[in-house]
Amino acid sequence: MRNLLRSDFTRLWKTKSFYIALITVTAIVYLCVFFSSPAEGLPKGLSLCNTLCSMAVLMVPLVVGGAYMLFVSAEYTGGAIRNKLIVGHRRENVYFSWNLVGLADGLFLMAVSYGSVALFIALFADTTGLVAKNVIVATVIVICMLISKICMSILISVIIPGAKGMLFNYVLTYALLMFFVIMYDSAPDNKIVDILARCFPEGQITGLNVMTMPDKPWLTIVCALAFSVLCVILGTDVFKKKDLS
Repeated sequence: MRNLLRSDFTRLWKTKSFYIALITVTAIVYLCVFFSSPAEGLPKGLSLCNTLCSMAVLMVPLVVGGAYMLFVSAEYTGGAIRNKLIVGHRRENVYFSWNLVGLADGLFLMAVSYGSVALFIALFADTTGLVAKNVIVATVIVICMLISKICMSILISVIIPGAKGMLFNYVLTYALLMFFVIMYDSAPDNKIVDILARCFPEGQITGLNVMTMPDKPWLTIVCALAFSVLCVILGTDVFKKKDLS
């Protein structure tokens, strides 16, 4: 397993999609900081933190997940999967390695882009009203949402390899976002919608705020991680049965 992880990490650092994702995420974050207008009645630093939370829940997982799907799909076209199996790696280990490397990839990109912007906001923007506890809880939720989105993206890339899978992922993201927007308007107190919203980043984007403690943050974390585990289990089963010839 260690050799498998080392091989995947080495290949990831050499792919163009990794650097494209890094540049894209960082550019989006900094454009948001320099061109967004603060919400009425809020200090600019606090308003920016809320905007960044929403972007971190939706945009980062979408960009990182899509780029990583190309990385996984390239193993089908390049023959890397067959080479791994020939040298004795099990399919379960191959799939698990993809998930571990994908999560490390996502966390690294988020730390670089959002970490630098957070430092900029802390040093130069008015952060009056910002509560450390709320920021920590929001950060943990953002990380859990990133994990769930990446695990789902890898599952989709195994079922639909290549650019078609990435396109499907983007369409699914938009469809889920529209679904939750409509359901929040028509059935704001629906418990089923509330549970589903806690599993998907598209549902959490409207409920994350650094000014106040999110509603039942522990439940959001549990639902997101449970959904991630489900994606890994389903993906492993699909990959074990997939014809690689």
